[in-house]
Amino acid sequence: MINTRKRQTEFFELSKIRRRFVLLILLSMFFALFSRAIYVQVIDKDFLQNEARDRSDRTVKLHAYRGKIIDRNNNVFAVSTPIEEIIVNPSVLAITVKQKNKLARLLSLSRGDLEKRLQKKKEFVYLNRQLSPKKAAQVMALKIRGISSQKKYKRFYPAKEIAAHLVGFTGIDGDGLEGIEYFSNKLLAGEPGKKRILKDLSGRIVDKIQDVKIPRDGQDIQLSIDKRLQYTAYRALEKAVEEHAAVSGSAILLDAKSGEILAMTNYPSYNPNTKSKSGEFLRNRVITDVFEPGSTIKPISVSAALESKSIKPNSIIDTSADYYKVGTSRITDTHKHGKISVTEVIQKSSNIGAIIIGEKVEPKYLWNTLNNFGIGKKTGVSFPGEVGGKLMHYKNWRKTDHQSATYGYGMSTSLIQLASSYTVFANQGNIKKISILKTNSPSIGRRVISRKTSDEMLGMLESVVKDGTAEYAKVNGYRIAGKTGTSKKLGLDGKYERNYIGSFVGIAPVSNPKFVIAVMIDAPSNGSFYGGPVAGPVFSTLMAEALKIYSIPHDGFVGADKQKRETKPDSII
Repeated sequence: MINTRKRQTEFFELSKIRRRFVLLILLSMFFALFSRAIYVQVIDKDFLQNEARDRSDRTVKLHAYRGKIIDRNNNVFAVSTPIEEIIVNPSVLAITVKQKNKLARLLSLSRGDLEKRLQKKKEFVYLNRQLSPKKAAQVMALKIRGISSQKKYKRFYPAKEIAAHLVGFTGIDGDGLEGIEYFSNKLLAGEPGKKRILKDLSGRIVDKIQDVKIPRDGQDIQLSIDKRLQYTAYRALEKAVEEHAAVSGSAILLDAKSGEILAMTNYPSYNPNTKSKSGEFLRNRVITDVFEPGSTIKPISVSAALESKSIKPNSIIDTSADYYKVGTSRITDTHKHGKISVTEVIQKSSNIGAIIIGEKVEPKYLWNTLNNFGIGKKTGVSFPGEVGGKLMHYKNWRKTDHQSATYGYGMSTSLIQLASSYTVFANQGNIKKISILKTNSPSIGRRVISRKTSDEMLGMLESVVKDGTAEYAKVNGYRIAGKTGTSKKLGLDGKYERNYIGSFVGIAPVSNPKFVIAVMIDAPSNGSFYGGPVAGPVFSTLMAEALKIYSIPHDGFVGADKQKRETKPDSII
């Protein structure tokens, strides 16, 4: 019994020693952890922060591949090429003088410019945002702590100035700023992705943790444009503008059946691959600029008279007066024509004849016809910046407004509107919806005038080219229909300038219309300023190429090209 109690006493005394020993160990561990915490938070704070930076967990943007812009035959107008962005974190930069010299040379920076960027008190500074992958690899090979690279894409435009107004361009961040690049930016851009990575100070990826979001590449945009015709249109415009010392020129070619735009260009233009892009040259003037159309409107006002049964094509119009009074203005013709038929009014572009015919039509009927042809309103083409022009409502017309509308004054229209309106004569009275995107089926037309009136007017327009004011618009082997226009240019102050707009809108071939072309030359100043000689040759060159490329059969006399005689001028105001 005594031994048992003795053993129990020894056991409890031993247990006390063990407990004290365990407690001592725990206190020692706690003190060690506390001391480590003090050391980490106070003594070695900077060291550990640097280590954290050296192995930083970051979420980086994954750029999506921007879709291509291509023509109807898959020729490229805009494509993305890979580039690298060089980035520096100046707060942790470690660089030698030798490395600075090499870095400045690779980035094409002066030593002073490089120093300024390296000294910025930021954690993220761009050194170069558009460096080739080859040079970027050379930069990273310098192994400079604090400098990293990031893959991106840069836009390249193979057609340069030929399609600049059409395609547009992107900004340094890759978003579209003009043209199709801007209008279709969301589709082209796709959606960027992102991923979490471990990156060291030298910019090297230590490890990829995970893909947070996979990028979705952008869609390709296929235009209705034919690159071959786009080149032809531009070169023909360039020649005309320079030959006639004009301010600018614009042209648009439509497929009369489908409503597709096969060419749309302006001169002068710009190179979207360079940085020198300014406001004046950025406008797609086919879409954004308006002018008083002048005599190109006469076929529409005469169509209104034919539709209302006010006249017939062979009706005789007396234009023998020296002038016709419109308000305080005296409207004249360039030549006295006497008593002529309605067809001859169009052929000779008689202002007096157009007014007399137009006065036979009620203001409401004339306005409705102009409106249904699309004059003074947007075509609805999928392109940014389109303007609607102006056509005053007939309820606000005075007598002079009614008279002026018959020969294309007192209103404003764009070149694309004019081209669109002439699809009526190319489609037996139906206007076509215009598209800048390639379509797989003919455009559904909307009836504007009867087939009878359309056919009669097409015949009149053919006489303009055959024996009238559009001698320069002829194409060997084909029957051509069209109308010249020569109008005074309206200044910003609302007063007419001494400069003119020379224009021509035409259709071919007459036997089965396939194409509509509208051309405008702004302020020609080297001799002639009439629509026939300044705009007609552009039409002839472009139409001849279009008919050839699309293998359209001849429907006219095929013979040696005749030297064009002096064109009979338009009547101008």
